[in-house]
Amino acid sequence: MSAKLEENLALDIRIHKRIGQLIEALVEDERVGSSRELGRLTGVSFNTLVNWCEGKSDPRLQKLMQFAYAIGWSMTELMQYAEGDEDPYEAIARKKKVQYQQYQKAS
Repeated sequence: MSAKLEENLALDIRIHKRIGQLIEALVEDERVGSSRELGRLTGVSFNTLVNWCEGKSDPRLQKLMQFAYAIGWSMTELMQYAEGDEDPYEAIARKKKVQYQQYQKAS
């Protein structure tokens, strides 16, 4: 196996893990409460979310976009989070703060 292929596989595994951590953190968020509720809110089925968390399936772009927008993130923000090191709980709190500030400015 080439070094580049190994590097890409490692990145894919890391992105799966990071998205899984984000899903788990969102489920623990007081506004969501369960994986089924997160699935209902995002329009991504519970089984699909579980498979993403466990690395059993790759998120399809359309579903990943649907998930990102439903939680109030852009795809750029989601990918920056997935490729970064920010704690998922901190990322959620940061995003909530930004959304609240935008709401305050609009009011």
